[in-house]
Amino acid sequence: MSNALEAVDPMVQRLSAAVGQSLSDTTRFKFELCISEALNNLVIHARPIPSAAEINIELTVQPAAISIEIFDPAGAEPFDLREKATDLSQIDEMSEGGRGLGLIMEFANEVEYGPSGNGRRLLLAFRDIEPDSTTMPPAEGACE
Repeated sequence: MSNALEAVDPMVQRLSAAVGQSLSDTTRFKFELCISEALNNLVIHARPIPSAAEINIELTVQPAAISIEIFDPAGAEPFDLREKATDLSQIDEMSEGGRGLGLIMEFANEVEYGPSGNGRRLLLAFRDIEPDSTTMPPAEGACE
């Protein structure tokens, strides 16, 4: 992906299309929101050298589970969102911003950031979590 804001929305749409029906609507919404936030923050704040450095993305699609790796562009300043995210309960309800990193931390089932090859990468994983059928009470009128 090019390191430009106008490239973010088309990339989110492409990634969402690649996910297909692998996730429930709720988990797909979380995936799309988190990817949009992560890519926007990377483009705005990473300040890579050279500024036109590409952002590489790898998507792994499995039934009910998606993982995405977003690699910082060459020369980008390290930014571990886990250290910078604000707990959503601590954000003023009237504030116009400041929720993006907190949403990523809340919505993704797994968040990792660290060295990868000659740079750094953000890994986000999303899974549909089904209730454990062995712990659910039988439906009313069902035979046990």
